[in-house]
Amino acid sequence: MGQTVNTANIASLSPADILDLSVERMAQGGDGVGRFQGYVIFASGGLPGERVRVALESCKPGYARGRVIEVLTPAKERVAPRLPGADHIPWQHIAYDAQLRFKHDIVQEQLTRLAGISPAPVAPVLPAAHPWGYRNIAHLHAQNDETTFAIGYYAANSHRVLDMPEDPLLLPVLNDTLAGLREALHKYPQNLRSVRIDALTLRGSATHGTAIAVLSGSGRLERLAESWLERADALTGCVLSDHPSSRHRRTFGKPEPVSAPEPEPEASPLVLPEDLGGVTFWLSPDTFFQSHTAQAEVLLQVVRSGLNLQADERLLDAYSGAGTFALPLSREVREVVAIEEHPAAVADGRRSARHNAIGNVTFVAGLVERALPELDPTAPFAAAVLDPPRRGCHPLVLQALAASRSPSPRLAYVSCHPGILARDVRVLLDAGYHLVSVQPVDLFPQTPHIESVALLERD
Repeated sequence: MGQTVNTANIASLSPADILDLSVERMAQGGDGVGRFQGYVIFASGGLPGERVRVALESCKPGYARGRVIEVLTPAKERVAPRLPGADHIPWQHIAYDAQLRFKHDIVQEQLTRLAGISPAPVAPVLPAAHPWGYRNIAHLHAQNDETTFAIGYYAANSHRVLDMPEDPLLLPVLNDTLAGLREALHKYPQNLRSVRIDALTLRGSATHGTAIAVLSGSGRLERLAESWLERADALTGCVLSDHPSSRHRRTFGKPEPVSAPEPEPEASPLVLPEDLGGVTFWLSPDTFFQSHTAQAEVLLQVVRSGLNLQADERLLDAYSGAGTFALPLSREVREVVAIEEHPAAVADGRRSARHNAIGNVTFVAGLVERALPELDPTAPFAAAVLDPPRRGCHPLVLQALAASRSPSPRLAYVSCHPGILARDVRVLLDAGYHLVSVQPVDLFPQTPHIESVALLERD
């Protein structure tokens, strides 16, 4: 263990050194922030108002990062964690109302500091009715030999799998399905001896109570899948592969598989139904979909009310995924053009549109930055939804929106990264838009991740 340092200059600090710190605020990313000898210290696990003991893990010019190893003076917002040591639930030690307050302040601070908006029009965070047991997808790691089996998440800074019989963040149907896999392995030791499991993806339906899975590994996975399907009532099918990213996959399903529409050419034969906004989506195991179905409904309503769509208008949905916004909003406009780069998501969107008898949505497969400038400039969009991945919009997308001869006068920018949102909002402001409001929606309780909808307008 490193030395305890309380008065030395930061230049003397090194990883594993220990110092006492007063935490002043929360940073984007979820760490507590304090100052030591004038330098910024990011302390994982610290809360504003606390005095904590921090073990440093990395030191850079002007700042350092570490983790709290002891709370000397706890904040009133600190609560007992449900699953101590679970790094995938980094805010479980914070009371839920405080989580919401911290998230609001982070969004406001990022917009003020990075976009130059003061005061930023950030509304209070819309809370989740159920801040536990909400995640509809899990990407798990596994390790096993002939006698033992562990499935869960990697321990911090390692590839050691922490066995997790139950994850309090997951939908109950996913924990039940995972229990069925454990039973198939432990009740029949030949399953454990004949396979090596590397990774597991579980996807559950919050509205239909069913699940599908992708199991990656080697050995007699088919026999294991059959045993698992017998013991997990909600599991409707399982995809087997020799590697998580492999395209060589085999699909196993129940004798009477779930009734789904015929797949598009690029679509997976194994799909999961999920209802959102009056639409039944049919989702492949790997297609992106919001991980909190109930809060995705809230998110959709924020976008719907903010855009105030009219029946004679055209809507653009950029980075559309499987049509999370395009399909529910299609009933309020004349036409929707949805652009998405992942072929499987496009195939799922087209299949869902056909199943729901939605005929006014056109899915365009391709990169948004390439497809958007090629759209017909004589057919303008009255409104647009931008829902990019974490890295934000490609600069060419923002450039195309700004340079259009008839730009969309109303934009809803959906973001899971406040700093990236602030960066892109600044570009849109410089292009003539003005920021009407920012509404955070808590899609990720017990974590520092923040989803927000920024509404912008242009005269």
